[in-house]
Amino acid sequence: MLDGEGRSIEPGTSWDLEELWFDAGTERDELYGALAKAIQAHHPRRECGPAPTGWCSWEPFGPKVTARDVTENLAAIQKHVPALRYVQIDDGYQPHMGDWLETGPAFGGDVKKVLAEIDRAALEPALWVAPFIADGESKLFREHPAWFVQGADGKPLRSDTVGFGGWRLGPWYALDGTHPDAQKHLEQLFRTLRENWGVTYFKLDALYWGALPGARFHDPSATRVEAFRRGMEAIRRGAGDAFLLGCNHPLWPSLGLLDGSRTSMDVARNYASFASTGRENLLRRWMNGRLWWNDPDCALLGPGPSENELAFHAALLVANGGMILSGDDLRKLPALQREVLQRLASIPSDARRTWDDRLEHVKVTWGNVELHALLNWGETPLALPLHFDKTVHLSDAWTGKDLGPARGRYTPPLAPHSGRVIEVRPAPSPSKPARDTEKRDPPKQ
Repeated sequence: MLDGEGRSIEPGTSWDLEELWFDAGTERDELYGALAKAIQAHHPRRECGPAPTGWCSWEPFGPKVTARDVTENLAAIQKHVPALRYVQIDDGYQPHMGDWLETGPAFGGDVKKVLAEIDRAALEPALWVAPFIADGESKLFREHPAWFVQGADGKPLRSDTVGFGGWRLGPWYALDGTHPDAQKHLEQLFRTLRENWGVTYFKLDALYWGALPGARFHDPSATRVEAFRRGMEAIRRGAGDAFLLGCNHPLWPSLGLLDGSRTSMDVARNYASFASTGRENLLRRWMNGRLWWNDPDCALLGPGPSENELAFHAALLVANGGMILSGDDLRKLPALQREVLQRLASIPSDARRTWDDRLEHVKVTWGNVELHALLNWGETPLALPLHFDKTVHLSDAWTGKDLGPARGRYTPPLAPHSGRVIEVRPAPSPSKPARDTEKRDPPKQ
């Protein structure tokens, strides 16, 4: 079924419909690869280098983030987690939604100066922007109401009358991607942020509002998808070579325009959220590195969840791959968790992953390194046997604890709602024969 949004096909005109693609085979990953290749025939993926790693201010500080929070976490990255590359200032620095070149009084510093400090530290300045929205008190909305989509009454459309009004400073109004002046504004905004402010990575949030249902556009013949893509194309022109991550975005209308895609809901510090977002991300893992880099949301390794739940979360991030951004206050993160974060951010973007149908065992390989991410989604202990055709050497991927040589079957125990990551390397020339684990599994850790 095709939603034509009430548009008419005028005499002498036509619409190009979406293509239908189907295939069959025994190898799931090969089929997903063929699907991605078919998609890229019309929407080629942008070349954007390896998946970003970094730190995001939202989870530890929310809209109350300050300049000091950012600069002190910058220092912690340099000292403790050098594998992180981007330092991202999230929602809260601006006085109003829509006024992205101004600094709110609570931030306690000049955003442009903080971004310059990140650059001087040889890291990448990153910024959260919700480009399509503005609140009613913003300078943008008050000075240019004609740039926003309209309702049936000819006035700017309040988003809460047709859907969600926004998570703060609402109700939001949505810029009209078909309006020439709105397009010029978006292009100039991102050119300023990229060329004058030095931002090399944009977290583009609230993109759904660029395709708001029930909207009347400046171009009455345009669909919501066309309006969204015209606005995004203006952003892309202004942002140049910057990395664009899409959040709360319509997936298929974003093809070919984004470098990264949030592939789940926001993660929270509890097992239920780890599990639900983890399953969403794993089911969309086939897109990673093919359509864009997947963003599974932040690594949350700080206090709150139990030790087993944190181990589950970390194993999920290994299994999923894609982007790794810390969501903790690194000034307070314990040393072991910083080491886990460093290791997560050091796994190559092109590492190969294979996983079972139950999403309990994901094998990750690159070079001569092999990781096995094991996940217990259930309420009871789980035994997941690993099988090795030749003698290998095992260790805990996080602590480095030596688990010894093994061959045949190796069955590490998994408590409920927990995970483990076991590193496998070729065994060195043994001074004594390796134990045969086919008949006897190792003792519980």
